Amino acid sequence: MKNIYLLSILVTILVTSCRSGLQSSELPELSVNPYSTSQLIEHDTQGIVTLLGSSDEFRVKQDAIDNAQKKAIRHLLYIGFPGTDMKNPMIKKGKRVETENKAFFDQFYKSGYKQYITSNQVEYFDCEDATKQCITAASTFKLNYNLLRRDLERNKILNKIGF
Repeated sequence: MKNIYLLSILVTILVTSCRSGLQSSELPELSVNPYSTSQLIEHDTQGIVTLLGSSDEFRVKQDAIDNAQKKAIRHLLYIGFPGTDMKNPMIKKGKRVETENKAFFDQFYKSGYKQYITSNQVEYFDCEDATKQCITAASTFKLNYNLLRRDLERNKILNKIGF
């Protein structure tokens, strides 16, 4: 009788540990794509630029789109696109400007940046690891550069041109 009791405890422990192992493997950790770069596709109209951003790995398509767009906008703001007419960053102070203007950038990255996007085309890609349930997105979108610059100047993040 004692052996049956010990055997049932052992089986319960094994089943519980296997079940928890299955739950953790159902939600694998997602990774940051080290090769996700942004590109300036074209600057064909005064004040409008077409950007391409690629996202990290996400479980929800909308999160992947948002990440791709934010990465491309950050590239425009802080790095610029060498070899193009947008070779200089818009914000020369660097990312420290985000801590100095925290309220503005919290709202900007939450949803405010979307008001500057005029069109958007998205391609989705599954993760390379077939066991992961995730997706990455490549978003090609038009950004109203003049309106963004005006709002950054109005919020005293950028100096007006010539001042």
